Amino acid sequence: MASFFAGIGGFDAGLEAAGMEVVFQCEINKFCQSILRKHWPHLGPHGDIKTLSASDVPTADVWTGGFPCQDLSLANQGKRKGLVGERSGLFYEFKSLVEKRKPKWVILENVPGLLNSHKGQDFGVLLRSLDELGYGVSWRVFDAKYFGTPQRRRRVYVVGSLGGLSSARVLFDSPPDCIAPRAGLGKRDLFAERSRIRDEETSVFAIQHASIGRKPEAGPQAKGYRNDGETYTLDSRGSADAVCQTANGFRVRDSSGISERLDSNRYRALGNAVCVHVVRWIGSRIVDLESGKLNP
Repeated sequence: MASFFAGIGGFDAGLEAAGMEVVFQCEINKFCQSILRKHWPHLGPHGDIKTLSASDVPTADVWTGGFPCQDLSLANQGKRKGLVGERSGLFYEFKSLVEKRKPKWVILENVPGLLNSHKGQDFGVLLRSLDELGYGVSWRVFDAKYFGTPQRRRRVYVVGSLGGLSSARVLFDSPPDCIAPRAGLGKRDLFAERSRIRDEETSVFAIQHASIGRKPEAGPQAKGYRNDGETYTLDSRGSADAVCQTANGFRVRDSSGISERLDSNRYRALGNAVCVHVVRWIGSRIVDLESGKLNP
């Protein structure tokens, strides 16, 4: 697999766990580059995708791209530029490279705001772009809390399969998947059970500190606290949650020994990261399909 907008390697780690080999990485952020070099020292990530030539990318069956979400995210309500934005518009750089090399599989990830940006027109552009390149395209919104993580993180995953609709067999199955009947219940009805490590009991509380002094009608920033084994979605600005145990409150840097300077970089990198567990599930489906274990 070749990883674009690699971040700290969420796609890379997930697809490696599914049995794939990482042969290329592209990431512009210096802190994220240092993380990639630590875990994949034999590669050395390329920096700016704008300076990347398609011929520089080694042959790979799967290309991944968690392209920047800032211009699509609902967190930037009123400032969403969509795919014409400088950051999220980097999708077009990725599309240009795909057009020249035509990998067998393409996997994209972004925030659910991609679906309604510019009243759905941006998502339509993305779908048409891949369709015109010969890809059968399927998409689905997954929440990381159903894949073994204690955090809500809803993201849309787009899978393109060259020359046909095998992508639908990757993202969908029959019979229908089982999900929790309502969010926040702490009930673990899962469709990705083999990727789940259960943690049924918890003394950990997640507190959204922005709720302090706010009334419930203040909306998403007034959620308060929960102790059902989940946290609110981690904010890349590091401002969404305080996580503590009933007997021992702590902060990330207190528990990890990481300096305050690096802590902010870690928050940002984790907030922007792709959920490894979800990617592993998707990658395992592709591997099973390619090996004949999953019917086309």
